[in-house]
Amino acid sequence: MSHESDLSPAQDYALKLLGYRERSRGEVQAKMERKGFQRDVIEKVLRYLESQKYLDDKRFAELWTHNRLKRRYGKGRVVLELREKGVNQEIIDEVVKKTYSTVDEIGMALDLVKRKGYNLESAEDQRALRRVSGFLRRRGFSFSIIREVMSRILK
Repeated sequence: MSHESDLSPAQDYALKLLGYRERSRGEVQAKMERKGFQRDVIEKVLRYLESQKYLDDKRFAELWTHNRLKRRYGKGRVVLELREKGVNQEIIDEVVKKTYSTVDEIGMALDLVKRKGYNLESAEDQRALRRVSGFLRRRGFSFSIIREVMSRILK
């Protein structure tokens, strides 16, 4: 079993991480593991942080999702990033659905294409269309949204 003296440096490290920015439980756990802390110590620290409301995956997911939405990222990209950060799928589904329920993703994607300055005057240029499509895919827009954006561009 771990000693109390093991907890202090681990707790200090975790609090330092959270001092930089909000993080998911999975992120803090992974960083602590890489730093070499023992699993039982990590688990005690994580439980403590959650009990003190320093660590809250739902709050993290909400903040992350709102931040990504401001930067005009599609749902797919946000879901992927939250998964990579170790957030529970149920939390991801709930937060992303709630946040994106009032968002016009097609309008957002069209605006991104215009802002990016793609030359769509020659819409027959397949290379330009592939670039636009690839750009929107990387931003996390679904194929149905990309298809709708492309059809509106080609009108």
